[in-house]
Amino acid sequence: MRIIKRQYIFPLFFFFCAFSFFTLSVRAMEDPLLYDGILQDSLPLQPVGLKQMPWVTLKSGNLRMVFVDNSEMPPNHKKGYNGIAELYHVKQDSNVFVPDFAGLNLEHIFNGEKPEAFFEPRKDPMYLYQKSETEVLLYQKPTTHSKVESLMEFKAADQDCIDFTFTFIVHDRHYFKHDYAGFFFASYINQPPDRKIYFKGIRERGSGSGGAGLIQSYSDKHGDKSTHLAEGDNRKIYFSPEFNIVLANHFSDYRYAQPYYYGRFRNMALAYFFRPSDLMRFSQSPDGAGPGNPAWDFYYITTDLKEGVKYSFSGRMMYKPFKSDKEIAREYKKWQRKQ
Repeated sequence: MRIIKRQYIFPLFFFFCAFSFFTLSVRAMEDPLLYDGILQDSLPLQPVGLKQMPWVTLKSGNLRMVFVDNSEMPPNHKKGYNGIAELYHVKQDSNVFVPDFAGLNLEHIFNGEKPEAFFEPRKDPMYLYQKSETEVLLYQKPTTHSKVESLMEFKAADQDCIDFTFTFIVHDRHYFKHDYAGFFFASYINQPPDRKIYFKGIRERGSGSGGAGLIQSYSDKHGDKSTHLAEGDNRKIYFSPEFNIVLANHFSDYRYAQPYYYGRFRNMALAYFFRPSDLMRFSQSPDGAGPGNPAWDFYYITTDLKEGVKYSFSGRMMYKPFKSDKEIAREYKKWQRKQ
């Protein structure tokens, strides 16, 4: 057996360390899943054992749904938009979402400052998987700037609904310097004759009085009185003067009383249901996807931030022929009883 002389041990050790560092650096540049000591195998939300797909079509009940990652899907769907590219009902053969864009699209992750990368979740790669005949998973590894890992789980439910659960992990607590994280989801609606959203709510003090009733809300321009808070949402969230996600920090004269809202698309209603405890914030734009194409949005805020901990919220999208406000309220209560 050859014995290495003592005078060669230190140079060899130094060479081994330098080579290892160089190799890890190259791998980190080639594979963003390796960064800051976080290896791919340690990413807890990443699906395993499923085939990655750029888009998935599901048919369930009365719905036909096309789910997408954030790559381009011919002939119309543009790169960057994620979630539900197409949604049809047996009673409505037009796609409710703008063909270029999407619904339930993860648009922004924000911390109160002007984002280092506007539309960060749209720019970093996403990975789509079909879990079953009714379930789809949309995964994103820790993002470039905010270092948030996320998983959106979609599940077709009942005859006219899609249940969704969004789970995320903060891998760098220091990015969220104002002690909260915000997640903004956009749905771009395809030329609805009625661009308003509807919810049960009240006017803020000083802008009218009376009990909770049906609010028909329309924002005159993008970023004008665009976000509606829950009656019990008294959280003081910091937004810097340079903050430019304008739908999120311009508030309306209304407070919603029940955590659901809907919009009208031709003969249909598209509704979003949420849990009261999540204090979801409703947002809207009259032309978020261009003239005549409103955005019916929402965003989630958490102030209980710990690094490496899983957080989640759940909701339901319902798409069915519109009958009445009361029927949608009944559907919400039916869903809420199951939570």
